[in-house]
Amino acid sequence: MTIKKFMDAKKLGKRIKLARVEVDMTQADLAEATEILQKSISRYETGQSLPTLETLEKIARTLKKSFAYFLDD
Repeated sequence: MTIKKFMDAKKLGKRIKLARVEVDMTQADLAEATEILQKSISRYETGQSLPTLETLEKIARTLKKSFAYFLDD
């Protein structure tokens, strides 16, 4: 199952960025904490690409948000 079934890339990107800013992290901080390339974090936040479900789970844990926070309303 892919994340495309649940989320629009732009909306997901905005939520990732908002959650990251709420915990006062830079993209570099998030990349380091999740072992994801900063370039990938940037692409997720701008809606240029979608993370895998496993990657989104790492991001959610690091940003202290539930997985459901990132899914479409």
